[in-house]
Amino acid sequence: MKSRLSRPLLAAVVSGAFLVGGGIFAAPALAEPPPPGAPESTSTPTTEPTTTAPVTTPPPPTDLPATTPPVTETTPPPATTEPPTETTPPVTTPPATTTPPVTTPPPTTTTPPPVDKTAPTGAIGVNRWSIFPGQSITLTLSGIKDNVSPAAQIKRVVTWGDGTSSTVNPTAKTVAHTYKSSGKKPITLTLTDAAGNKRVLKSSGPTVVPQSVKYKLSRTTVFHGQKFVWELLSVPAGATKITIAWGDGRATVLTKPKKQKITRHYYSTPDNKYIVDPGVKTIKVTAYNKYGAATPQVAGKVSLKNDTSRPVVRVTAPSKPSKASSWKAVKGTATDTGSGIKEMAMVTLVLKTNNNAVCYAPSKKKWLNANNDTPDACVVVVKPSKGKFSTPLKSTPKGQLGIIAIAADWAGNMNSIPESTFPFVHTRRIS
Repeated sequence: MKSRLSRPLLAAVVSGAFLVGGGIFAAPALAEPPPPGAPESTSTPTTEPTTTAPVTTPPPPTDLPATTPPVTETTPPPATTEPPTETTPPVTTPPATTTPPVTTPPPTTTTPPPVDKTAPTGAIGVNRWSIFPGQSITLTLSGIKDNVSPAAQIKRVVTWGDGTSSTVNPTAKTVAHTYKSSGKKPITLTLTDAAGNKRVLKSSGPTVVPQSVKYKLSRTTVFHGQKFVWELLSVPAGATKITIAWGDGRATVLTKPKKQKITRHYYSTPDNKYIVDPGVKTIKVTAYNKYGAATPQVAGKVSLKNDTSRPVVRVTAPSKPSKASSWKAVKGTATDTGSGIKEMAMVTLVLKTNNNAVCYAPSKKKWLNANNDTPDACVVVVKPSKGKFSTPLKSTPKGQLGIIAIAADWAGNMNSIPESTFPFVHTRRIS
């Protein structure tokens, strides 16, 4: 019969026999097993070479190829003092054709988690329900959670009902918002989890009450010092206080706001150091309620005109101006074509023939020595009426009469005095 071993495997077995025995050994695995009933051939090593006649090997089976020569058993070499090396039986490798194919196990299929279709939940609350424009409310967020997404992955977007919206930080519990316009302001909070599920929480939100103040102006164009009337015609509901800022650094506070008229004019800054600059002055009103101040509201504009004209002061002499006895009073006119005379002061002096100067003090009704400094008692505050003024004199002495008069209008302009008579507006010799 044909050998069951392929040539490569046969060569491997023969090579193994050489390596194990250190010599040429017959490989039992290469021979076919004896037929049933045939005697096993054994070889017993002897100490001397065998001298007997050679043993004839039985003829090979008839099924082997005819070209295979008969195997002649040889006598083993003489034994040495060391025991013979045992022959390791060759390892029979199964034919390649009998190797079972490697089967790759099918891939393990993981069951996907169920689809998240549940939206987050939560609640919102508002702390104020009625406010003025410019005031704020606080929205409280509570109980925000989801069946799958952690709180940090839940998106929070608030719409404030005034056209604006805010994205709220997941860690925030409250969020504030300021309203600029009046009206109802419904609020919504949209919660979105990681799977895209949304829930909209709704609140009616606050009502922003109109804080409009109705008013009336008697004038819209004035000079410095020219009076105008601002009239309050209505008070916003819930107002506890109203302030009116006039545009010049000053303000009027109404602690009990009600319909009323307020008379005003423009002149100096609050520290009374400077005249208010001309230009348009915007009046602003701020209403207050229990939550504080509302957004200031424009409540009128007044144009403050630029006044460049100076006051004019003239002294009217008596019927006999050269006679001292005729000067029983100093009379004259004080006019201004712009904002008008705000204040005026006058001093009357006489340089007597002995070169002593005296001034008249109306409060004391006598002449005082004025050689060193003009006594304060001689400075007379004059209040012109319809453009005219008059201050009394008594027992006017003879000598050189001199009258000093300074007038200033509301814009800060002062009357001019001729250089030839400065600082006097009127001088003459009387006897």
